[in-house]
Amino acid sequence: MPDAVKDAAAGAAPSARPTNVSRTTFHVASGVVSLALLRLAPERWWLVAISGSIAASGYAMEIARRRSDAVNARLMRLFSAIAHPHERHQVNSSTWYVSALLLMAIAFPLRAAELGVIVLALADPAAGIVGRRWGRTSLRANRSLEGTATFALVAFAVAAGWMVLMQGATWSTALAIASVVAVVGAAVELVSTRIDDNFGVPVSCALAAAAMQRLLGGG
Repeated sequence: MPDAVKDAAAGAAPSARPTNVSRTTFHVASGVVSLALLRLAPERWWLVAISGSIAASGYAMEIARRRSDAVNARLMRLFSAIAHPHERHQVNSSTWYVSALLLMAIAFPLRAAELGVIVLALADPAAGIVGRRWGRTSLRANRSLEGTATFALVAFAVAAGWMVLMQGATWSTALAIASVVAVVGAAVELVSTRIDDNFGVPVSCALAAAAMQRLLGGG
């Protein structure tokens, strides 16, 4: 292959980053814990109190590391296994995530919040793995067609399965809601640059699910 063609092909594909196994594991585990809270908390105020406490801790650390380079460096070392280097000077993804949990605990139907959490927990890392390993068709912001398609497929499957198995929805209702949730989630993940997808994906998916559940009479 001529060098010019090779260069063009390399430019068309998203740049590859190695998969951070620790971060991916933490990402999925956070989703599992969040789902457990949504399912097992005896009252909504428990969810608000727990997510609010975690969010407050996150905000306190964000403020502290903005005020002190030494604190920032210490926290980045502490969370080096799961933090991206660019988060040294940006709001950490975990802070965005707990902010989303707090918002959903306060304002969203819990069944819709469950879908937002499970889509982020499973579809987002699946898209990252596929995009990094097999992504060839660049879309935008280091996202690939292959990764985005994987996100939509996994989101559709896990949302539909969760609604049928855990929420008692009929297959027709589950498939209708899951299709909208998957498209919305994949679109938000694709365009998320200014707002972290750890906030945008669960909130948008929960919002889409709530709207569809209302439209279809509760699912």
